[in-house]
Amino acid sequence: MQVDCKNIQVGYGESVVVEDMSITIEKDKITSIIGPNGSGKSTVLKAATRLLNYQKGEVIVKGKDIRRYKPKELSRCIGVLAQKHSAPADFRVRELVSYGRMPHLKPLGGFSVKDNELVDEAMKTTNTYHLRDKSIFECSGGEAQRVWIATVLAQNPEILFLDEPTTYLDVSHQMEVMQMVKNLNKKTGVGIVMVLHDLGQALEVSDKIIVIKDGKKYSEGTPAEVITPKMLKEVYGVEADVIHLEGRQKPIIVYKELD
Repeated sequence: MQVDCKNIQVGYGESVVVEDMSITIEKDKITSIIGPNGSGKSTVLKAATRLLNYQKGEVIVKGKDIRRYKPKELSRCIGVLAQKHSAPADFRVRELVSYGRMPHLKPLGGFSVKDNELVDEAMKTTNTYHLRDKSIFECSGGEAQRVWIATVLAQNPEILFLDEPTTYLDVSHQMEVMQMVKNLNKKTGVGIVMVLHDLGQALEVSDKIIVIKDGKKYSEGTPAEVITPKMLKEVYGVEADVIHLEGRQKPIIVYKELD
């Protein structure tokens, strides 16, 4: 499965935020969308998942225009976790995660044995099963984010979209979520698309990176192809070296001192 965005234009009113954007998102891979603040990263993700209407172009999911999907049908293909989310204070973790099965339930039908198994599996995969009887508000920041990811994972989507999944988390919880994302992709084969601010995280976990600048695609490719001193200068306005260290698979970014 893949999601093809072809020459899409997205805006708010008369203001165009994303223009002539063409990208391909593939199952089985971890894809990160990066770019400066206000460049249109989250707008692209929302358009690719039908959370936001696009004015021109088309988005094709499994060979079919995304606008032709019924909501439940689309939810079986793609799962989306927005930047901000909330749940009632009395919700327990397992109850919240079980809502991920809603797209698969028949009218007036309850949860099957298979549904319950998939809910438990989503929690175990995200290392949240031991939290199942806790209130979501009793969980730490990193735990809560993993619970929300488990909720979307319980949908059993082929591609999972995460909009800035490490925002508001401290460094240890950011690392925890990124490691979980890598394990999730490796274990289940689900494709993962993330909007990220941290270039180090994008380098570390991504198979593919899409760079957006001023609402347009600047580049698209592997981390080694995309994260270059030239890109860092032209997109972020910073001087930096990209260094390959012996014994380390992924390079690191070393920023130069300001004058």
